[in-house]
Amino acid sequence: MGLMRLIVHDRDRIPPGGLDQIHMCGQDDLPWFSRAYFSGDQLIIERNEDDSGRVFVPWRIGESTPVLINTSTLVERDRPYLLEVELARGMLNNLRNQLAQWESMGLVVNESLTNGILEATFDFSRAATTQNDRAAAADWANRSLATTIVSMSHLTDEYVRQATAQRRSQPRSLTSWYGVNLGGQVPKPAVGRHVVNTFNMVSLPLNWRSIEAVEGRRVWNDADAQFEWAHAAGLRISAGPLLELDDRGVPDWTYLWEGDFNSLLGFMLDHVRAVVERYRGRVHLWQVAARMTHGHALGLGEEARLQLAAKAINTVRQLDPTTPLVVTFDQPWAEYLASEQLDLAPFHFADALVRADLGLSGIGLEVNWGYHPGGSVQRGPLAMSRLIDAWALLDLPLLVTLTMPSAAGEDRQANSKVRVIAGEPSDISHESQCYWINKHVPLLLAKNAVQIVLWNQLSDATPHHYPHSGLFDAQDNPKPALELLNKIRQQYLNGGK
Repeated sequence: MGLMRLIVHDRDRIPPGGLDQIHMCGQDDLPWFSRAYFSGDQLIIERNEDDSGRVFVPWRIGESTPVLINTSTLVERDRPYLLEVELARGMLNNLRNQLAQWESMGLVVNESLTNGILEATFDFSRAATTQNDRAAAADWANRSLATTIVSMSHLTDEYVRQATAQRRSQPRSLTSWYGVNLGGQVPKPAVGRHVVNTFNMVSLPLNWRSIEAVEGRRVWNDADAQFEWAHAAGLRISAGPLLELDDRGVPDWTYLWEGDFNSLLGFMLDHVRAVVERYRGRVHLWQVAARMTHGHALGLGEEARLQLAAKAINTVRQLDPTTPLVVTFDQPWAEYLASEQLDLAPFHFADALVRADLGLSGIGLEVNWGYHPGGSVQRGPLAMSRLIDAWALLDLPLLVTLTMPSAAGEDRQANSKVRVIAGEPSDISHESQCYWINKHVPLLLAKNAVQIVLWNQLSDATPHHYPHSGLFDAQDNPKPALELLNKIRQQYLNGGK
């Protein structure tokens, strides 16, 4: 068993509950199964591996919302590291490496950014050379971190500006599908007008649990009404996920067949056939399956889930040979591997499907920021950029689905099992939701690999999964995030449908 030891000078910078989010990754950026705990002034991480790796820690930088940041690669040793210094070293390395990569691609860097990096490097040097005085070293390290994070934001902004300009200079115009998940109902008229003005696509869940709540009895009323509304509004339609392997997606009656793969496979493929036969010709994109890589729904192991996804893709492709189809993966950083021992990370699962040459048209990434369970800890925009670049190696277009809360309090219409991760309730607000959108959505639209961006929840006024992540509040009043998404569409997508 390996032990990584780090002295933490200012433990209050790790938010409440943050200990559960601490983990280590190897060279492949996948979390190792591990356990983190405090012993005196030391943070101890126990793991099966004893290889060198990076430590990921949720950390409050200045007065901002805690974000997940990382050390550089650390070798295991008896003498403990000083966490603040190693986090400053790791984030400065991330910044300099990303800058070098983008400069090699033609990015032009301004003097302000260069000066920021020099300042962060100077402060880190002071931290690294004063570690005999822990308080002084931690103070210099936190100064370096603060400057590094600001410089990362400036670097991302400059990349978005220049990459977007480059895409617009190409012969084909800059267009993407830009949409929102309607949930289970047709929008009210006032809400619908906002949807049409802001988006050019809607996602219709076609949820198996809702359509076939009673075995053998399918109810199509809500789905039919959504299709009629979307077509009348002139919006493109993303249909699905047709299969979701969690408590949101499978009907209660299927648990009578738990562990019986052949029977469950038959039921699931029957649902897929019924949906595709009913709506083919009216759909622009099929989302075939989602949330397949982890959890224990219906007692299906990894091999069974992979086989199920492959057969579902085949079924859709046989019934509808021309419409594009994707499989979507939530928690794409695979944080759950730190507490759940599995063989296949999301990328490996996707790679297996791509290599099988089943006719997959693209890959979906579902990023639910700031939620537990089932979500991802907040990270900076450079982490999102690296994620997209990594998944782009599969050489398929990407669909990115997003949620981000606008509050941390009670949400009576939300799933009671899901909570908002926040150091303090004041960390999460309409302003923080807008700030996050403004930093990440333009970045996604600047990436050549990203062809579709979907917001995963329309309204907090109807039953939903993630608390406070709708674009309309519990009274169906629009949030500031909706106006911002509209402005982003006008600025980055030429305002056209």
